[in-house]
Amino acid sequence: MTDRYLIVNADDFNTDRQRSQGILKAGRRGIVTSTTALANLPWKEGTVNELEAVFGAGVGVHLNLTKGHPLTGGTRSLVGDDGQFFDKPRAWRRALRGGYELAEVEQEFAAQIARLLDLGIVPSHIDGNNHIHVFPGIAEVVARLALRFGIRRIRLPLEGPWGLRWQWTAKRRFIGLLSRLAARHFAKAGLLFPDHFAGIAAPQPGSPEALRSLLKAMPTGVTELMCHPGYSAASPGGSFSTPEREAELAALTHPLVVQQVRKSGIQLVSFSQIN
Repeated sequence: MTDRYLIVNADDFNTDRQRSQGILKAGRRGIVTSTTALANLPWKEGTVNELEAVFGAGVGVHLNLTKGHPLTGGTRSLVGDDGQFFDKPRAWRRALRGGYELAEVEQEFAAQIARLLDLGIVPSHIDGNNHIHVFPGIAEVVARLALRFGIRRIRLPLEGPWGLRWQWTAKRRFIGLLSRLAARHFAKAGLLFPDHFAGIAAPQPGSPEALRSLLKAMPTGVTELMCHPGYSAASPGGSFSTPEREAELAALTHPLVVQQVRKSGIQLVSFSQIN
């Protein structure tokens, strides 16, 4: 009986065709066990069927305030003059300074969850695009919505040291601090989250060797590894689908990585399997 369980979650499904196809391949041929989807972007016909064929019940909602347009109207605090969400740096500053109307955030997040339900996807868990779900005030909104929609599981991006180099630690520490504060609200709501987390500063994306090292170092309990596999967009033009995402896809499907999971006695699971 194993004492180490690993959730490998691919973020950003439905960002674009390249990202979605890469995530599906990582689930079919690699170690990715679940994914979280952006609900507010357009969904192409047949996408949901492909998604469920690979991940089954292991599909969550990637709550989003940083890409595309909102599903709800009258959300003045959520968007710029162009009607689109703010980019990550501006969104983070806005969230830290209390610039979002939390009632508008709650309305938009509820609409994103409802959109997945309308598509026939029952979210197994919640996380946030650019970790927006752990920011002050927003974490309380997310915990409340999880209870409202009966979603029992959530990401807590509190990353351990994993032997990190010093230059990688600033973002990890910042998100870790927010996560510690958010954990109080998540726990109070009775939400479940893995014991351990990786994917902000470690492993190095696109490196099978770094991924294998992380697998060897995994502690007992349930660990979530966040990842972002995909294919390169033909004309990037600011697209998130870059060669780096394709390198990450190659690492997650690398035969030596798949072999390392078996060799280490790690059981691959999805969020829907943790209790």
